[in-house]
Amino acid sequence: MAVAVPHPLVRALVVTPVAFVGSLIVTILSPLLHAILALIDLFDRKNWRFTRVGGLGIAFCVVELFGLTLAFGIWVLSGFGLWMKSKPIHRMNRWVMDTWLELITRAIRAFIGFDVAFPSDDLQPGPALVLSRHAGPGDALLVARSLTHDHDRQLRMLGTTKLLWDPFFNHLVKRLPFYFCEPQAADPQQQLADIQEAARTIEDDGAMVIFPEGGNFTPTRQAAAWERLEARHDEEHLKRARKMTHVLPPRSGGTLAAIEAAPEANILLLAHVGLDDLFSLRDIWESVPLKRTVRASFWYASDKPPSDDREAMINWLYDEWERVDAWIDEEFDSVLGD
Repeated sequence: MAVAVPHPLVRALVVTPVAFVGSLIVTILSPLLHAILALIDLFDRKNWRFTRVGGLGIAFCVVELFGLTLAFGIWVLSGFGLWMKSKPIHRMNRWVMDTWLELITRAIRAFIGFDVAFPSDDLQPGPALVLSRHAGPGDALLVARSLTHDHDRQLRMLGTTKLLWDPFFNHLVKRLPFYFCEPQAADPQQQLADIQEAARTIEDDGAMVIFPEGGNFTPTRQAAAWERLEARHDEEHLKRARKMTHVLPPRSGGTLAAIEAAPEANILLLAHVGLDDLFSLRDIWESVPLKRTVRASFWYASDKPPSDDREAMINWLYDEWERVDAWIDEEFDSVLGD
């Protein structure tokens, strides 16, 4: 069962100092820790998994320390938060976020042992809504890094509130146009209104990433999604969902709210394959190094029906998600097949 995110004061006065001090200690001791991990691997003799997985944990701590230090420095430069919304401070925050993404994704790729082939074709001018599948550890970071680094887009994302357990996200990312959703919101209508506001204000060079599945794909979540459709007696969409073997059926609420609020935005579908078989830390532990290339592709969505036709919009979203599933199916064996 998920643990509730602590109150903002607890995150600021307890979680952040503990994480900062812990990351500082790990960073200082990192040469010794790497040596110990390598020594263990000399006896374990299984693909240097202690060095890889433990090294990734060390890298996370080092990057966390980097992010928190700069986030605190920017807060001081902003007059202890008074000018946080000024353009120079905003640019600093964006640079820290982009650099953090680059460092963390490089660490994931290096230690877990895979390459990435994400599309680098230029996006059409104007704001973009990117509907991305969600599967595998770190896939959201890879998507975010591709949009900021390869496409020079100002990023905004819809993410779960559990990310706020991480002090870097709690402090720096909240300064940017990111929106954190509650899985079981106390006020769903207000949450949808907040999502619409986030979509409505996308810049011309911005991209808003939405994960219509609502969480990483796992067989357990897939079965739960089917059960929800069955409980609602939604036989039509249940039948379609059962035919999609690589993705969860899309949740329409937040996705359609964002689309309705940004009618002029280009809508992209983003599919990727390569991390699908990693559902837990144990899977990563047993699989490293992956020795594979994570492939991705994006394309522009087909023309959507009028936003006021709710049923047609939901069917259109299922149509697009079936295209994502079909692309993954075509690429699956070449990336993950034995």
